[in-house]
Amino acid sequence: MNNVGDESQKKRKSPSSEASTSRTSRRRLCSNKNEGVSTTLRLYDDPWKIKKMLTASDLGILSRLLLSADLVTKQILPVLGADQARATDTEEGSQVKIWDMDTKSMHQLVLKRWSSSKSYVLIGKWNQDFVRRRELKKGDEVGFQWNPYYYAFNFCVLKRAMLPN
Repeated sequence: MNNVGDESQKKRKSPSSEASTSRTSRRRLCSNKNEGVSTTLRLYDDPWKIKKMLTASDLGILSRLLLSADLVTKQILPVLGADQARATDTEEGSQVKIWDMDTKSMHQLVLKRWSSSKSYVLIGKWNQDFVRRRELKKGDEVGFQWNPYYYAFNFCVLKRAMLPN
């Protein structure tokens, strides 16, 4: 009888000891930093994925805003239709609508890729509609975000450059 009691106790302990072993191994897997699982809590996701600190060349007589190829391929081309995205590689470029959120006005610019530098530019009335009208200066940070309801990019001046004393 003693042996029967010992066997039943072993059976009872067995599942719990297996469970604790499997829990431990799961903990080890989850705590491995290379697993690709983030435990960071995000309270705020910045909607302004497309940001640009303006340079002197962005404000000059060429009337164009220079954008990096990496930024455009990751943030802009995916939201445009396939035909419109392909048109950025043509001589004419692709027309995009820009909604100025601060002044509540719609504008049209052309997005195209410069073959010489492989960068992208927004051209057209950039100087007239944005630089002069909004009094943009070197060091100002501007942002764009895609608005799927209007099929346009929202534009905003995110930060003004500090004026020298």
